[in-house]
Amino acid sequence: MHSPSRHVCSAASAPTTWYHASAKRPFARTIPLIGEVWADVVIVGAGFTGISAALDLAKAGLKVVVLEANEVGAGASGRNGGLTCSGWRHDQKWLEARMGREDARKLWLLAEDAKADLLARMGDLQIEADWAPGQIFAAHTPGLMRDLDEDADFMARAYGYERPQRLDREQVEEALGTSAYHGGWRDPSAGHLHPLKLLYGLTQAALVAKADLHENSRVLEIGVKGRKRFARTANGRVVAEHILLCGDGYLDGIEPDVEARVLPIGSFVVATEPLPIASPILPHHDSAMDTRFVVNYWRKTADHRLIFGGGEKYTPSWPKDVESFVRRNLVKIYPSLSAIQVTHAWGGALGITPTRLPFLRQVRPGILSASGYSGQGVVLAPYFGRILAACVLGQQRDYDVLERMPVPHFPGGRALRWPLLTAAMSWYALRDKLP
Repeated sequence: MHSPSRHVCSAASAPTTWYHASAKRPFARTIPLIGEVWADVVIVGAGFTGISAALDLAKAGLKVVVLEANEVGAGASGRNGGLTCSGWRHDQKWLEARMGREDARKLWLLAEDAKADLLARMGDLQIEADWAPGQIFAAHTPGLMRDLDEDADFMARAYGYERPQRLDREQVEEALGTSAYHGGWRDPSAGHLHPLKLLYGLTQAALVAKADLHENSRVLEIGVKGRKRFARTANGRVVAEHILLCGDGYLDGIEPDVEARVLPIGSFVVATEPLPIASPILPHHDSAMDTRFVVNYWRKTADHRLIFGGGEKYTPSWPKDVESFVRRNLVKIYPSLSAIQVTHAWGGALGITPTRLPFLRQVRPGILSASGYSGQGVVLAPYFGRILAACVLGQQRDYDVLERMPVPHFPGGRALRWPLLTAAMSWYALRDKLP
């Protein structure tokens, strides 16, 4: 039976998710910004990117102020599926065709470094975030299984990446507990975690390093004051040498160039009641995602709940019943769960770009931005925060190759980007239904 007391959350309401119900916040609530404050760096957004940058900069001795519109974990960093993926949203052949072999190789190594850095940082900071290794990429058509095989062969031959294990139809059925897929690959170096526990741990470390955090301090405007820059909220202003824009899909109205390239879309997730210990679903506690353009992704938590994300919205109008919206995708894969109790259902905005590659740029002198992770933010966003911090400190680590990634403006400008994207996504959704 369905739970009558489930929690449904949108970006505009309180950030109650299963993550918020299961993670203990280790630091006190912070007060909104009031009055004028001077700093070396002001960071807009207290998600993975902003907090990661704040931690490195504060440890380097800079005065850092972080402004968060809601509370820590209210945005995508506290709402996502928790999957830690390898690589980018496109395969290496795609990247080579558009950026050349040398830059594509640099990006692959950067993504591998980001994955290793995340695990090392959790160990160094003693962050317990329920990390579990193993991720299955499942093909929903025979043709896409052939594509996965070709990509795996290419990665082994050209990049020496031989970690993933091929799963035939019977093996993927055993690994996932469903007959919905035609095969897949298991990557033991990818995995999943509790994203809010990770964010809370990074935030606690940044606060210990003397970064200043002001929650409920939405930035309304950024600009220039003499030779300095400023970020203004309803009740205060931070004047600083540098501004880092780290709000991903929540930067509405702050910086036009970022907004033209990074579009917020709605993504939706449910958490079920705990599955039986002997459940055939994900018996090895891998995470999983499939090959549909609008991807389904799922994993089991440490207490055996199923976290399942499926379905996106490309307009500002979100479903009134998030549970039903996600459940219809869940039961296509697991018909036996048609009556399972959903305890939490929520939505959130994530930033996508036209090419599904992140956008990292100096958008104006002294103003750096990183966003548009397009669903890959659990691994990439903390590392991009470190890259932003390195740029402020005068180190151009990885910045040049990231600046060269093709991230154009969305067609149609601000007025037409929503309807044009909706039309395009409707075509892809129809394609996914074809055999």
